[in-house]
Amino acid sequence: QPHNPIVNAGSILTLALIQKLVKPELSNAAKFDYIRDYFTRMAGGEMIGFNNSVFLAEREHADRNFALSYQLKEFGCFPEGTNIKDCLDLWYQCCSMEVTCDTVAVIAATLANGGTAPTTGETVLKPEAVRDVLSLLHSCGFYESSGYFAFKVGIPGKSSVAGSMMMVLPNTMGVCLWSPPLDTYGNSTRGQHFMETLNDTFSFHRYEEVSSDNSGRIAPTMVKAQSRGDTIVSLLYAAAAGDLSTLKTHKFLRHNMEVNLVVDNN
Repeated sequence: QPHNPIVNAGSILTLALIQKLVKPELSNAAKFDYIRDYFTRMAGGEMIGFNNSVFLAEREHADRNFALSYQLKEFGCFPEGTNIKDCLDLWYQCCSMEVTCDTVAVIAATLANGGTAPTTGETVLKPEAVRDVLSLLHSCGFYESSGYFAFKVGIPGKSSVAGSMMMVLPNTMGVCLWSPPLDTYGNSTRGQHFMETLNDTFSFHRYEEVSSDNSGRIAPTMVKAQSRGDTIVSLLYAAAAGDLSTLKTHKFLRHNMEVNLVVDNN
C-alpha cells in the first residue's frame, strides 16, 4: 500500500483519507475549499487560485489514474465507502490550483520555520509533520532524479512539470524557482543548475560540515554562540540603524524584543 503522497497513487489515497476520515461531513466542494484554505494559511495569505481549463484537461485524460485507483481498491487500500470518481475529481481540483513564486516561497519558508508561517506567525503544521514532509522532499521530490539531486544538492525540495522548484532550507529560508524548460525527468533544467551553483557559494548541503572556514564559502546556517548581552547589543544597533532584516531575524529566532537593558550611570 503506497504511503508516499508525492506519487500519483499515494496522493490519490491521501485525498481519499481527507474525504472519508478527516472531513467526511463536508460536501465535495467544501472539501476542496478546506484544502485550499489550508495551503493559503501555509502561504501566509498569499494568492492560491484555480485554473478550470487545467481541471477539465486533467479529468479528460484520466484513464491511467482510474486504472491506478481500481487496482488500489482491489488491494483494499481505500477507506470503506470511497467513491473513486469523487476522489479523483477532488484530486484533479487540487492539481489545478494556481500559485505564484511568492506563494510557494512562503510555503517553503513555513516548512523551514518548523510549521509556523513567517509572514503571519500562525502555526499551521506540527513539528513532527514538518519532519515527515521534509524527509519525503529530500528522498523523492524530483521524480526519477531524486537520488542524484539529494546527492549533489542535498536540500529538501519538490519540482513540478510546470517548471517550478520549491526548496526548503530548515531554519534558514524557503525558495521558489520558476524556469519552464524541463529535462528528461520533468525537472527544471536551469533550476537544478542554479541550486548546484548556489552550493558553490553557500554551505547548504544537509550532510556537509558547517564551519566558519569551509573552502571560502559562506555558512549562513552556522549557529553562533550568543549571550543575552550580545542579543541586546544587536537589537540596539539594528533599531538605531533601522535594520528591519536583522530585527525580523531576532523575532523569528524568538528572542525577546522587549528586553530591558539596565545601564549603570556610574
